[in-house]
Parts: sequence; structure tokens; C-alpha cells
Amino acid sequence: MRGEDREGGLVDVRTDSFEHWQRIVSASFVPLEVESPDPPSFAAHLSGRVLDGVFFSSIGVSEHQVTRTPELIASSAEMFYKLTLQLDGTAMLVQDGKEAILQPGDIGLYDTSRPYTLAFDRPMRAIVVMFPHGLIDLDTSEIGALTALRLAGDEGLGRLVSPFLSEMMRTVGKVDGSTELRLVHNTIDMISTLLSSEAIRLSGGSPTRGGELLHSIHDYIARNLHDPGLSVQSIAAAHYISPRYLQQIFQKQGTSISQWIRERRMGYVRRDLGDPRLAHRSIGQIASAWGFTNQAHFCKAFKADSGETASGFRARARDALRASA
Repeated sequence: MRGEDREGGLVDVRTDSFEHWQRIVSASFVPLEVESPDPPSFAAHLSGRVLDGVFFSSIGVSEHQVTRTPELIASSAEMFYKLTLQLDGTAMLVQDGKEAILQPGDIGLYDTSRPYTLAFDRPMRAIVVMFPHGLIDLDTSEIGALTALRLAGDEGLGRLVSPFLSEMMRTVGKVDGSTELRLVHNTIDMISTLLSSEAIRLSGGSPTRGGELLHSIHDYIARNLHDPGLSVQSIAAAHYISPRYLQQIFQKQGTSISQWIRERRMGYVRRDLGDPRLAHRSIGQIASAWGFTNQAHFCKAFKADSGETASGFRARARDALRASA
């Protein structure tokens, strides 16, 4: 996510220029075609923040339509899922030959790796959470069944997720960095639980074999992230599958198993570096606690992932905490 007009993971843009909004949308999310029936009277507001690779955003915009075309998909390096919570107005979401009408309180899911259209026939407000494919415990077949599906905000787990997302948006930027990262992990877990529940419901009450296996693998990794010996071989052996098949499972999710493990570990390292209760622990100790035993490799990987050194990240988190005190 490049994020035009965003510094340090923040974006806050108000505009009455339709041309400006076209650039903002593609820069902040993924490249999109944007159309408006009345460009001269167009108005929009986008605010949000990137936290640990997840973009939380709030949008208020005039009547318009966005389209993700095959050509734009082919030119994109990263692929994401986008979950939208409709707050005001009505949205029509079309993907994979399906169509969902989202009313206020409803939730919809779409995949930036496949074409979609979102149309709004009146001014609207929505919360959008955009996150990498590999963060949730569903395989591609389960996701395909969930795209462009209306998830009612007043039924089942939707009654929990809808208000949580609204409160999350109000909380972002008002708590310390370590707490924010914990909230990010909780939010993704909650979204994953909602989608898994819907996938089971659609399959007639039983999880798919692929979904069960992926969830088991993710759970095993989460419980063993501290172990520097965690590897393709150890994970495959624990699930009685070949290393080759294990790698294929993650390739279908648009990632690799080594990248998935590293991202999870880095997320916890960033959380702990920003935690004032762990200020007495050195960066090396925190990294080692999450399986990074080679400090030179860790420092290089942290800067590549975060765009800054671990010491710079920790100092910025400390300064932000003091400023908010």
C-alpha cells in the first residue's frame, strides 16, 4: 500500500476533486478504475492508518463506482482481501459472478486478486479493512464462496464484528503502539473467525478438509513461533504431509511458509518493542524470544519489513507514548 498523502502509515484526505480522488483511491488501496455520474459535485473523505501491514480506513464519498479490472490486477505486485462494513448508504458488490447488496451494518468481503465492482447510488460511509491474503485461516475455495456475500451485521457473529470494527476505528491513534498492534491481531482473529464460521455454514455445517488443515497448520506455527527450530520439515512432519505439499498449500494463499512465519514473528517483535513494560529487555533478547537467533539476519529482515531499524522503531514508539501521556 503506497498511500498517497500518508506519512508514517497515516492517511487523512478531504477533496472535492474527482481527479484527485481517483489518484487517492488507487494509491491508498490497490489500482482501481473510478467513475462518477457528476464529477463537478463530487466530494470525499478518506482517513485511516496502516498497522502491521493491515490498512484500517474510514470512507465518506459521493455517488460513484470502482472497478478492479484484469489489466489492473496484472500490474499489481501485492494481493489483498478487503472487508467492508457499510455505515450509511447502500453498496452493490459484484465479484465471481455473484452480487450482494450491503445495507448499513452489513459486511462484505472481496478479493483484489480477482475482478470486482463496487457501486454506490448515493452518498455513503463505510469502514474498510484491507489485509494480505495469508493472514486468515481459509483456503482459496472457501474464500471464493464468501466473496460478494452479504454478511448481516445483526445476525450471528456479525453482531459482534460490526460494532467491534466501528470501535476499532475510533480507537486507532488514541492508544500506545503496543496496544494498537494487539488490537490488530485481535481484529484479524475476529475477522478470520467470522469468515470461518460463514464458510462452515455454507458447506452444510462441516469445515472443508483444506480449511481444517490450514487452520491446524496456522495454529501449530502460532504455538511454536518461539522455537528457532520451527521449519518446513518440522511443520510437515507434525501434520503427516510432505514438505512439498506444505509449500504448495501456502503458495495457493499467495505466500510462502517462510515468509508467513517471518511476518508473524516480526509482528510480535514490533509489538514487544513498543511495549513499555518490556523496556528493560534488549532488542536482541526480544528478537531471540521470537525465534530470531541470528542478530545480523534479524536486523536486515526488520529493516526490509518495517522500513527502519529496530532501534529506530523502538525510539519512535517510546516518543509517541510520551507524547500521548
